[in-house]
Amino acid sequence: MSQRFAIFCFTDQGEQLARRIAGLLTVEAAKTDSPEAKDIIANSLSKQSDTASIHRVTKLSETVQPLFQTGRALVFIGASGIAVRAIAPLIRSKTTDPAVIVIDEAGRFVIPLLSGHLGRANRLASQIAALIDATPVITTATDVNGVFAFDAWASEYGYQVANPSTIKIVASAMLNGQTVGLSSDFAVSGDLPGLVEALDHGDLGVCISLDQTKHPFTETLKLVPTCVHIGIGSRKGVDVQLLKAFFFDTLANLAIPIQAVAAIASIDLKKNEPAINQLAESLAVPFITYSAAELNTVASLFEQSERVLAVTQTGNVCAAAAYLSSGQGRMVCPKTARDGCTIAIAISDWTVQF
Repeated sequence: MSQRFAIFCFTDQGEQLARRIAGLLTVEAAKTDSPEAKDIIANSLSKQSDTASIHRVTKLSETVQPLFQTGRALVFIGASGIAVRAIAPLIRSKTTDPAVIVIDEAGRFVIPLLSGHLGRANRLASQIAALIDATPVITTATDVNGVFAFDAWASEYGYQVANPSTIKIVASAMLNGQTVGLSSDFAVSGDLPGLVEALDHGDLGVCISLDQTKHPFTETLKLVPTCVHIGIGSRKGVDVQLLKAFFFDTLANLAIPIQAVAAIASIDLKKNEPAINQLAESLAVPFITYSAAELNTVASLFEQSERVLAVTQTGNVCAAAAYLSSGQGRMVCPKTARDGCTIAIAISDWTVQF
């Protein structure tokens, strides 16, 4: 359970439950039997834990609004009406809204209110309910009827939904017993879910691909695997707009969707480079850095630069960083340079798992 939580409470009873949940979530996240982990519940009587922050609310909108934008799951301990009033002005899109969950102060029911599938609120509610011996109250139609939900699966297994408006079309068809097709550019492991059939074309289906132009079905739900790793090198103080323009042009020339980017990688000398950090933050992806020694374990596989070697102690930064970040995946773009920046792209091995 790696997702972070913001827990809102309004009374002493609610705060007591919030602290209990924060401790349990942190222990669950730790996944360890160490004595230190067993003491986390007791120690979480402070207002923070490693996994969950606790907020005793007096001014609701001022407290909730900034946290709504962070991507944390929001847990309200209190009446569902309070949560609804707090989030109603902030709701924008099912692809960006965070998971929102309500728990009554007695800890009897755990209710996902928002982003049940893409935000994983349904799953998180079930996990919290199991931890506190409560009843999860799940109301989404696919879950209630035992029908496979592609949006929930996509969120769980690392896919981005390129056209979320089609989720409803696919879900409605499956709820009515209609079979939908699945076309994948990647190997598929495991049995296909019920009402899903491997097809290359048809009226309605799901396409898993990095190719933005692929549209095998009349109505196609496009799922993009987050398997693209971008290695970047740059001169010190490079302009962020120049870097962004180079970055987006490179992806566009390769027809790689932005949603596929899993991480940006570079040498540790660039850890605090403003332009690279701003790019990663704008994409909401991690910025991973490696030491020269780590890059040198694979740098010989790629074009070497004496100038880069003299400055960084390694002859290649961008390609080696992309290669390591992708788990030594497939290089699809060798080192290319523009405006004081270098970019290389690798794709990690990917299997569609059911």
